[in-house]
Amino acid sequence: MTLKNNYWYTLCMALVAICLITGCSGKSEKSEAAEETMTLSANDTTAVVDLMHQYFDKLMSKDFDGAIAMIYQLKNDSLLPMDSTVKKHYDMGVKLIVPLRYEMESMVFETESDCLVKYSAVLFEKENDKDNRPNKMYYAVKPVRQDGKWYLTVSDKNDMNTRDSKIQL
Repeated sequence: MTLKNNYWYTLCMALVAICLITGCSGKSEKSEAAEETMTLSANDTTAVVDLMHQYFDKLMSKDFDGAIAMIYQLKNDSLLPMDSTVKKHYDMGVKLIVPLRYEMESMVFETESDCLVKYSAVLFEKENDKDNRPNKMYYAVKPVRQDGKWYLTVSDKNDMNTRDSKIQL
């Protein structure tokens, strides 16, 4: 499946997920529970998918600094550039792996600051359906919506935004 076909497949799957999420939530007056649930639209899904494809394009064109600059750390509701320790970790990860392509595996939206996109780096094509060799490495980022715009943030077990997440990695 090409990156472009994967994009449309991922977008369709995300739209189905949104329909399921919004269909189950029902309509109610604002309450504490309602404030915890984020209102999503197809535009939100599209924005995150587009952001991920921009990130993948930078990685595939070996613009590692540009790709890493797209990922922030969230501290006290503020988006900050990655600190040097985290940046070093991400820098090593993206420069050492040279995949055939990147693919989004799943997207979960909980609140504006608690979302997760799991993605993979496809290392080689499987020879056939019986080929059970693992051919992917898995990663995750945490999209955050602030002032109506989406940003990618660090998904790291040591990061407070990840530790406090309702979403399991």
